[in-house]
Amino acid sequence: MARIAELNYRKTPKGWLVNVPGSLSDTGRFRRRYFTTRDKAKAETQRLNEIQKGQRGLAADISSATAEDAIKARELLAGHNVTLAQAAAFYAQHHDKRAKAPTLRDAWKSAIDHRKNHRPATLESYRKLEKKLPAWFMDMNCHDITPDHIRKALDEYTPGATAWKNGRAYISTVMGDLVKLELIAENPTRKMMVARAEETDDEVVIYTPAELKSLFAACIDYPMGDVDRLCSECVAPFAFMAFAGIRPVEITKLKWENVSLELRNIRIGSTVAKKQYRRNVRINDTMAAWIAAIPEDQRKGKIIPARWRYKAAKVRITAGIDGREKQDALRHSFGTYTLAVENNLDMLKADMGHGTTAVYFDHYHKAVTKAEALPYWKVMPQGVAAPATIQPVESVA
Repeated sequence: MARIAELNYRKTPKGWLVNVPGSLSDTGRFRRRYFTTRDKAKAETQRLNEIQKGQRGLAADISSATAEDAIKARELLAGHNVTLAQAAAFYAQHHDKRAKAPTLRDAWKSAIDHRKNHRPATLESYRKLEKKLPAWFMDMNCHDITPDHIRKALDEYTPGATAWKNGRAYISTVMGDLVKLELIAENPTRKMMVARAEETDDEVVIYTPAELKSLFAACIDYPMGDVDRLCSECVAPFAFMAFAGIRPVEITKLKWENVSLELRNIRIGSTVAKKQYRRNVRINDTMAAWIAAIPEDQRKGKIIPARWRYKAAKVRITAGIDGREKQDALRHSFGTYTLAVENNLDMLKADMGHGTTAVYFDHYHKAVTKAEALPYWKVMPQGVAAPATIQPVESVA
């Protein structure tokens, strides 16, 4: 083995100079280091020479197989302007980061545990998606996941564009948690090329007055023997969604104690509201009529009946409008027909609990005239006469 010259130091106008070869440099490249005193430069050269001697001793013990492997590695790195030491350091660093990163399945569980205060429906969506995503994807180390892996996993299970988009959003949230915890360097969903959705003229689905009448007509008690036969109890929750714009998830939590017919007010507390923002909803004449039609002794506890989901589905199927609830059609109907009659976005925003008025142009600003909207507000309980005119309701103090 050729003799390796010992390092030395010399004085320059910039200070005492020590030339450090790439094999001993912390960067893997040749460096010039300057010291303010001769003693500091001398101490550094002694330190580097000791390291060099130690490397020389180790080199003498390298087996022929290791030497051949080093030659192959050098050939692979040719043209990349990096040393074997740099390549090894990069691998060690990469391996350490990978070892710290969890599998996507473990990260998914942590994301759910971290969000225990979120809406039950949201957490259930996380759990359902976890079951639908391919096992090979869920078992991957999150450090290894690329945009192509995410795209392939979503393509394997999603039935349509909306599910694909929602799935990507949930994955992005889980991966984003890992970035915040510094377990991965970046969120791979941010690098995904996603085609812009085509613009359409489709509008949200709303009920016609005739469809709304059919819905209430199907709220009856069915023949004995049917476990969900007492569907007359569905009148109240359907009325609150249709004539007060209460969200489907909110109606499952709303209680009669939150409703004041005297004050013409429905109080949506933070534990009821979807976004945990309190709000007061005005009770208009139509809503008041539906509330008054329910015997006072029955206005206790939750507004929804037992087995509400099954009874509501039965009513919708009987009315011939099954599936519309998935699009918040009753709430959209309330927003559309209220806007047509009152033409007051600020009042409607307060009733429906949105942060801005922009959402109304996406969901409720349907081309419905006031004349077309009036029949909707005249859908009354059996035996109750519809008002001759529909007047806007004043804001609740």
